[in-house]
Amino acid sequence: MALTIYQNVMSLNTQRYLGQTQNQLSKSLERLSSGLRINHAADDASGLAISEKLRGQITGLKRASMNAQDGISMLQTAEGALGEVSSMLQRMRELAVQAANGTYTSNDRIEIQKEVDQLKDEIDRISTSTEFNTKKLLNGDGTALWSASSDAISAIIRDDVAEGNYKIELNTQAGQNQVFKTDIMTLKDGIIGAEIVTSGSSSGNLTNVSFVSDPETMPSTGTAYFSVVISGNGVIASSSSTVQTLAYYGQPGSSFLVSNATAAATGGRSGYIEVEFADDANAGDTANVTLNVRFIDALTGTVSQWVKVTAAYTALSSSTYTVDTAAAGLQNSAGNTIDIDFSFTLSASGSVQSGDKVLFSLSGGVAANGNYAGSGGGSIQLTGGPVGQNGPTIYFTAQNSLTPPDNGDTITDYNQVQVYYAQLNTQTGNLDLGNLTLNFKELSNDQPTPNGRTMTDAFDLEITGAGEAATTTTKLKDISVFTDADGNNIFSNKQELTIWGNGSNITIYLQGDDTIADLEQKLEEAIAELGMGSDSASVNSHLVDYVSMPSNSGERSVKGTFIIQTALTGEQGEISFSGDQALIDAFSLAEIQESVNNTTKVTVKDAHTGQLVGVDETSDDRVYGIIDGVEIVIDSRAGVTETWNSVTQSIEFATDTSSAAKEHFLHVVDNSTDLQIGANQGQSLSVSIPQLDVEGLGIENVTLVSQTLAQRAIPDIDAALNKVVTVRATIGAQINRLEYTITNLDTARENMTAAESRIRDLDVADEMATFTRYQILSQSGVAMLAQANQIPQMALSLLQG
Repeated sequence: MALTIYQNVMSLNTQRYLGQTQNQLSKSLERLSSGLRINHAADDASGLAISEKLRGQITGLKRASMNAQDGISMLQTAEGALGEVSSMLQRMRELAVQAANGTYTSNDRIEIQKEVDQLKDEIDRISTSTEFNTKKLLNGDGTALWSASSDAISAIIRDDVAEGNYKIELNTQAGQNQVFKTDIMTLKDGIIGAEIVTSGSSSGNLTNVSFVSDPETMPSTGTAYFSVVISGNGVIASSSSTVQTLAYYGQPGSSFLVSNATAAATGGRSGYIEVEFADDANAGDTANVTLNVRFIDALTGTVSQWVKVTAAYTALSSSTYTVDTAAAGLQNSAGNTIDIDFSFTLSASGSVQSGDKVLFSLSGGVAANGNYAGSGGGSIQLTGGPVGQNGPTIYFTAQNSLTPPDNGDTITDYNQVQVYYAQLNTQTGNLDLGNLTLNFKELSNDQPTPNGRTMTDAFDLEITGAGEAATTTTKLKDISVFTDADGNNIFSNKQELTIWGNGSNITIYLQGDDTIADLEQKLEEAIAELGMGSDSASVNSHLVDYVSMPSNSGERSVKGTFIIQTALTGEQGEISFSGDQALIDAFSLAEIQESVNNTTKVTVKDAHTGQLVGVDETSDDRVYGIIDGVEIVIDSRAGVTETWNSVTQSIEFATDTSSAAKEHFLHVVDNSTDLQIGANQGQSLSVSIPQLDVEGLGIENVTLVSQTLAQRAIPDIDAALNKVVTVRATIGAQINRLEYTITNLDTARENMTAAESRIRDLDVADEMATFTRYQILSQSGVAMLAQANQIPQMALSLLQG
């Protein structure tokens, strides 16, 4: 071997090996420091690729297991809330069974209903407020979201939905509404009523008198109605005072006849003249006869003092006497002298006795050109009645004395005009003085006018007595059904009557001084406020009708009853009543027409493509199964029109012919909760909890205020319980599934972690042996490098020799 100085090949060789040893020693030291067999891709390229994939799966499985745990927590939150809903439904069912028992009064059931209402409110609150991480769980939003183009349709989310935009067409056959009738409202003893029953005009009552109220001691008419004649639409010519003989009272044996009755001065006051004979006279007697005379004012009811008047004997072919009241000082209530003249004659065998009577009517005259049409004045005359007498004509010449002017507001103003009616009892001789109030309403104008306008017409007036049907102006305290067997009137205290319907209720307050008309108005307003009225004013005005003029057949054949109904068909239009048991018993409400749901053909199409999705026909206003997961709720007004038929006197429902052309749109978006329970795409569990408020459970109309309604509520609550139990069972099954899922995920993660460990983790024992080997080799290499570096020095030995 050559010995060189410039090139030390052995040193280079040693350095090369030492470098390799150092490199391997460095890698071994890195592995031992990191604990990983693969620290760089160069360490094991394929192993790194497999390891990274396994790592992704391992971390995914770990996160999926945590997701499943979160899902269990969410489902347990929902199930816990539904547990309380289930408990509340069980309590509601218990209350329904309790209220269905006949031992309870209406007041008792009202108290039961209060708890039911609170339970329903709490179910709604739980549905609205139950959340997990701000995500609503029980109101349906966690499953799907929806919106509709009109109030005619709405949706209840039942399950996973097929999202999209849907066009819904409705073709409806109208059902019928529920109709109630009350007990007959009759007048109690000592009470009379007054009712406008017909009109002298073919166009109806054209006068300003809307109603007649507060009758007192008026004679019952039966079918012999009074006729009330109102004059005033025009210019009235001057008229003189007139007097007319109305009735006689003669004791047995009396026989006389009044004639030639005239009137001069009367002071413009109208009323009645009662004449009573104070002496006896027989045919052939020539002595004068003394009479007692008094005036009864038809406007104020004031009865003057008796004045004595002499009937002067006149020698004629028969015994005739003439009377002049002027000299006697007879005056009216205004202090004006009344001057009437009349004669009475005794037949050949006739006589008059002390106590015999004659009754006259006196109509005071008016000046010429009284423009009643422009002043709101006019005249009133009460004629006919059971004895067929013509009462005096009462003139009203003062401005607005009959009809008030229109003041331009939205309230109809009335002027109450009281008139008096006198009738001589031909059996007893007593003078019966009664009165009633005519209510003149203003006539609407575009602008307020200085004076009212009195319209001319006539109408027939019925007066009813005890045991007969009450009138619209009768006060509730004067109706016999509101007085119990002990004589106690239930309106000695204010009464509350609650009307239930459309998932809500409203309470009206009734007092003894309320009239039949007041009760009618309060009930109508309450039903309309419940949203069970109509857009038609004519329909709303007949939601509650009091039958004062019965028809020959049909709902209005019973006089004195209320007819109560809504403007909605089917179950959506059903109402019920609660209040003091005595009040409910007094009304004795009877269902004379059951509600019938509309029958609706529902056609659903894709709103974008027009492709048919499905068709179904329903008679309960709900359709489920056409759109996946969505129950379509149809308003009973959709596709139906309601009108008031003035001929049949009923609210009629008919198919809206234009409804078929109407298109309703429903937008549905899937908003279900997907739990990612796997490491890879598509490994998820869909959780859909339906809408579980009172509407979704179908108990929004559950009321227990009557025995019948309580019995009907039991199956509704059972159905709601079944829905809750079904959802809870589904949630429970999903929780169990997720627990198995977690176990499986953890097992898979464990096995994958072991596989990944075998690829990437370092075998420390094996690596320590490797490290020791390279450490020794490194030390040896360094030593050998030192020796190799000494070789060139051997050349010096040769030079020294």
